[in-house]
Amino acid sequence: MFEPRAMRRHVWSLAWPVVSRMFMQSIVGMVDIMMVGRLGPASIAAVSVGNRVVFILIAVLQALAVGSSALVAQYTGAGRKREADNVVWQALYGAFILAFVLASLGAVFSPHIIRGMLSLMETMDQAVWQQGTIYLRIILISMIFGLPQICINALMQGTGDMKTPLVIMTISNVVNVIGNYVLIFGIGPFPAMGVTGAAVATGGSRVLGALVGLFFLFRGTPTIRLRLHSLTWKLRRDILARILDIGIPASIEQLVRNSSMILFSFLVAGLGTVAMAANEIAMNIQSMSMMPGFGFGLAATTLVGQQVGARRFALAENYGRQTTLMALVLMMSLGMLMFLFPTFFVRLYTTDAGVIPEAAGVLRILGLVQPLFCINLVLAGALRGAGDTRYVMYATAIGNWGVRVVLALVLGYYFGIGLVGFWLAIAADLTVRAGLIGARYQGGAWKRSLVDAPLPKVKKVSAKT
Repeated sequence: MFEPRAMRRHVWSLAWPVVSRMFMQSIVGMVDIMMVGRLGPASIAAVSVGNRVVFILIAVLQALAVGSSALVAQYTGAGRKREADNVVWQALYGAFILAFVLASLGAVFSPHIIRGMLSLMETMDQAVWQQGTIYLRIILISMIFGLPQICINALMQGTGDMKTPLVIMTISNVVNVIGNYVLIFGIGPFPAMGVTGAAVATGGSRVLGALVGLFFLFRGTPTIRLRLHSLTWKLRRDILARILDIGIPASIEQLVRNSSMILFSFLVAGLGTVAMAANEIAMNIQSMSMMPGFGFGLAATTLVGQQVGARRFALAENYGRQTTLMALVLMMSLGMLMFLFPTFFVRLYTTDAGVIPEAAGVLRILGLVQPLFCINLVLAGALRGAGDTRYVMYATAIGNWGVRVVLALVLGYYFGIGLVGFWLAIAADLTVRAGLIGARYQGGAWKRSLVDAPLPKVKKVSAKT
């Protein structure tokens, strides 16, 4: 198993379904923005602002998704399937409760949230505010099912099942694209709903994805099968405490990252609607380019977690390195294309003469920093699999707030570089974080097994397989 070629085949067998799913998700996101882009810069900006808020909710759920995924991976590696099944059910049950509370509160306060996001604009664009409020409210209501869907995917991946989440995402995304086309522009008997149609299509596809995921969990997959009659509807504080001990730092990490992105978008809004549209296009292309890193990062979480659970620490370390090298090749290739042909990619989204040069400039920067994205995404995934989520949280806080936000203010506003200055700040943030995370992985302090720590015995009412 230490032979590099055999390890790479194993990595690829887990990574390709995740990379495919992430690319599919990214392409659907691109198609969403392309369709909305035909409605004008104000519509792109409205969707951009709304999505920044949704990312906060997703960040909160990371406490359950990351913590439970790491625990499931380690229990699976240790051959303790009963404990793994208990973690699956308790994480899913908790996800529905948490999602309902957060989504309900967010939907009520949507107008005030969007107004706050746009407060730096010299004269607030009423079209962006109105469309953004409607979009955000619909999306937040749908996240009552959308957030548990994220948790379902994470739990399946923790057991090593990467293919079922791909099936779920395929069904969800096909519905999303068709719904967008029909509802945004008004095809056949359906009226043209614009941004509202985009929200309904996206939200509906997330609800469907969660229902399909639940179907697979209870019907059974190669690694999980829950039986409704044997499940307890009582929250198990012992299991949730273990999940949150690992997951809360990951959740804080996501909150730190996404709050800095919200402030980043808040600052970009001060540059005007054109800059906001250009930034959203660049962010959307960035999400596509990062898909190999996300995919291989999730593979690293599973592989490292399972090997650490089995106390094969040397093999865990080698898997992390091989996974990083494979992702690096893919991301550098994508980066080269973005650097050489930025205008081509931007024109896929818009024909606006003001937006194109703004977005193309930042896309060249994005192309150059792809290796840094790779290190941050994959090695951070490996550390999460080992349960070392606190260090990743600290590195993210230092990079996002100590470097990115500060330099964005200095370069974007003080020196007047504008949007390019903001993206130079992102490059500096990535450099600092890659150094910190790389040093942590090389140092080996993460090599400890979570399943060796004391845990109360699993009760007889647990899920059976």
